[in-house]
Amino acid sequence: MTESSMRQLAAAIVDRAVMDWHKAMSQLEDNPDYLYAWADKDEIERFFKSEWFDFLCDINPDFTKIHLQEART
Repeated sequence: MTESSMRQLAAAIVDRAVMDWHKAMSQLEDNPDYLYAWADKDEIERFFKSEWFDFLCDINPDFTKIHLQEART
């Protein structure tokens, strides 16, 4: 696997997490009691704070969460 391919894969993983986070947040706006959406949201936010996320990209996890929340408003 080339370095370019690895970067594309890392970006795709992070992009998918962002899309899933937005989906969970939309589901929670529609139904704040939706436990599956809460679980997804919590799991994705743990991913953003994980060593795995840090390995995939050089983005501060706190900045990521703030940016995502601002994008929702």
